[in-house]
Amino acid sequence: MKKINENIENLLIQELKHGNAEAFDQIFDFYGKKLFYFSLGYLKSETEAEEVVQEVFYKIWKNRQTLKPELSFKAYLFKIAFNHIQELFQKLNLQQAYKHELIATSAGFNDDLDSRTDYQSLLELVNQLINQLPPRQKEILIRKRQKGQSVKEIATALNITTKTVENHLTEALKNLKSGLSEESISGLLYFYLFLRKDNPTT
Repeated sequence: MKKINENIENLLIQELKHGNAEAFDQIFDFYGKKLFYFSLGYLKSETEAEEVVQEVFYKIWKNRQTLKPELSFKAYLFKIAFNHIQELFQKLNLQQAYKHELIATSAGFNDDLDSRTDYQSLLELVNQLINQLPPRQKEILIRKRQKGQSVKEIATALNITTKTVENHLTEALKNLKSGLSEESISGLLYFYLFLRKDNPTT
């Protein structure tokens, strides 16, 4: 994979700031594949990884006049990529979103995570336990965790009191914790999966 000299990179960024398309192409040539494999490692989808690369370089070209050659351009590129990856994860289903949360909080997105941890089996268990919850508990938990609704919003939508919503959330999490404990799942892992995002009653 090609490498880029820092001085050459600074010159290319200066040219890019002035709308030099050739400089843009050279920067893409240097960083395009790196961003692709960076994104692919998290998304596991070539199509989505390509989308990230396209989005990153679209933003670079669109905002080229605000680039600062004295700052780390590589860090800037990967920050844009990471932010877009996070946006994509927000669109994924419940299991995938939990997987993202688990990786992001417990291990910092190391490239070798999947070789050490069987996430899919864990998330299949979580999904199974959620499906076994009483209907009202399941609905409220999904509204809270998947759809991001507040306790007040859930109460209004279901025409029940906020206290009732809180009680259902508390019981749902107790049931899930019990099910995970029976399968010898770490209490810390449970914390990252279900409790770290926010307090269940907020």
